[in-house]
This record gives sequence, C-alpha cells and structure tokens, in this order.
Amino acid sequence: MAMTSYLLDNVAPQTGGRFAGLEACYDGSTFGYLSALGLGEGWRCWEIGAGGGSVVRWMAAQVGESGSVLGTDLNLDWIDAGMPRQVELRRHDVTSDEIPCSSYDLIHARLVLLHLPDRDEVIERLVAALAPGGWLMLEEFDQIFPPCPEPATDEQRTFNRVREAFSELLARRGANTTTYPRTLPWRLQRAGLSETGAEGSLVFATGAGPGAAVQRANLVQTGDQAVDAGLITADDLTTFLRVLGDPGFTFTMPLLISAWGWRPPAV
Repeated sequence: MAMTSYLLDNVAPQTGGRFAGLEACYDGSTFGYLSALGLGEGWRCWEIGAGGGSVVRWMAAQVGESGSVLGTDLNLDWIDAGMPRQVELRRHDVTSDEIPCSSYDLIHARLVLLHLPDRDEVIERLVAALAPGGWLMLEEFDQIFPPCPEPATDEQRTFNRVREAFSELLARRGANTTTYPRTLPWRLQRAGLSETGAEGSLVFATGAGPGAAVQRANLVQTGDQAVDAGLITADDLTTFLRVLGDPGFTFTMPLLISAWGWRPPAV
C-alpha cells in the first residue's frame, strides 16, 4: 500500500503488540461476518493487509486444501511461519502493483483503505478482481464516539484528549476516521456491487487488556509527535499510558464498521 505518509509504520517495534491486540478485539466479529457470507470449502480468498496473519490462517481452515488464500502486505515480518500449504504470502502494494488475479470468491481488508489517498480507485480495483458471485468485505475504524463518553475524572478527560490528538495526527496524514467508514455501503454500491450491508462492532476495553495494548502501541509510537505538535502535553501522554495499565479503567475502542457487497454474475 503506497502510504508514504502512513502514521503507524509497521516496521516499528510496537507493531506486534498492536496486531495482537487488534486480533483479540476484532477477529471474533470479523470471522462471524465472513462466515455469514458463506465462506467455505474451495473458496479462493485474498486478505489485504495481512498484518499478524490471524485472518489468513483462519481463512485457510475454512477453505480447506481445495481452496486458496493469498495474504498480502507491504511488510510480512509479523506473520509466523508455518502457514498451511493452501496459503501464499506476498509483498504487495494494493494501490499500484498488478492485481494477482481476477477470480476471487472473497476479498477482505481490515483497517487498510482509510489510510490510502485513492480509496475509491482501490475499491474499483478490488471489485474487478472478484469472480462473478464473489464478495468484498471492508472494515474500517470510525472514531465518532469518544472513548470515555461522560468523562467525570481528570484521567477520563485526559484519555479523551489524547485519543482526539491521535485522531488529529491520522487526519493530518490523510486518513479519514470520522466519516469515510460509514460511507462504505454506498461506495460499494457505486462500484457495482449488490446485496450490500454493514454493521458496527463496539468493543468495551479495560486497562491491561488487548484494547489497551492497541492504544499503548499507537501512542508509544506516535505520542511524541502529538506533544511536538502541541496537541497534548507530555503529562497528558504520561497519564494516558499509566491508566492503560489499570484493569479498573474502562473505555471504548473505535467503532469498527464492517461493510460487504456481492458481485452479480455477468448477464
């Protein structure tokens, strides 16, 4: 993915913690939606932004040896070796590299498109890569809700302020986490897909849990940038990281929008 201004460089040492936390928080809902699309034996799948590899490995179990799963990313270093033989891993830029083939039964991307400058063009490329009767499912974070909806303590107010600063850093790099995710069903329709649908998954997280691991990785990696930009103070960042270790501190993760559409058979 051509993300020269990508805020969360996946070469950084915090990446593994972020991937593990995201998998723990969202794999259950992702797998449920993919299963509802009919994923099964013999399907040909493409997982874009393979990350830590959990979705690729799960897909491989669903399609069996008669199916195939391609997992692509700019950096494959975080994926464990020993994938099933029906899995192929490939370094690939979805914005510019040649599409691997044009006959996928399922294409899935989680937390990828919102970082890309040419999101709609990428959707068109993915739709063209579907086999007739194939499904495209996209999942993106919508930060419409503050993590602490009715802040009553200084810690909660600080937590909201730091998360807002992180959202601002993303926006300054071209990411859209405030409106784009909720437009996905219409964008899939405009790209020619039918039977579109979408749902949102809201995770209530606690300090020292997997959601906290995601937030910690994000702000350890980017917090100094937020301080240097004047969005928060160093004390704000220290407080944020401290409460992430408190099992009694509760907050919400961003809303994950899952949207899907089906490519009708050629008439």
